[in-house]
Amino acid sequence: MATRGIAAHICAMRRIGKLQRLTLVLVASFLVPLVGTGDALAYDEASAAVVANKGLHFGFGPIVLVPLENRPIGLGLDFDLRYGIGADPAIVGPGGRLAGYFISGRFIGTAMPTGRVTFPLGPVAPFVILGIGAGRLTNPGESGVALLAGGGMMIHLGRVLAFGAEATYQVITGTEFKSFALGPAIILSL
Repeated sequence: MATRGIAAHICAMRRIGKLQRLTLVLVASFLVPLVGTGDALAYDEASAAVVANKGLHFGFGPIVLVPLENRPIGLGLDFDLRYGIGADPAIVGPGGRLAGYFISGRFIGTAMPTGRVTFPLGPVAPFVILGIGAGRLTNPGESGVALLAGGGMMIHLGRVLAFGAEATYQVITGTEFKSFALGPAIILSL
């Protein structure tokens, strides 16, 4: 029920396009049922997702930027480093992210500390991520506070390697940069 309410609210937004609304509805539809399930999500310490999300992790992936306004789509790459700490039923992962994007003849760079919460379910691991840091645009040069919020899903192929997808909303305050970022993710657990 909560998912339908959130989806209806998202679809009522007039300033974002159909693709952005669809992305928000899909993320909300997946993540809302996870909230408040408590002991139902108690994880198995031996599952691939639990073992793979604890400890040090390095991740990277190509990114497609979908602007909120009628502007061209952009491309980029991000790098993540985090350390997963078990907090049954989730795994909390403080870390950091460096990202670079190219859109409309401009380069956008961000660097930020992040917080990720993963909910391991067997080999599958849905997650939410938040970040705040520094952002810079070129042509002309502008700077501001970079904000990131989103989530995704990883499928773990054992302790070392995982593949998945991530969708985030990103903003750099004081600039015109506001965009959805969609992309695959590859995680290497060290």
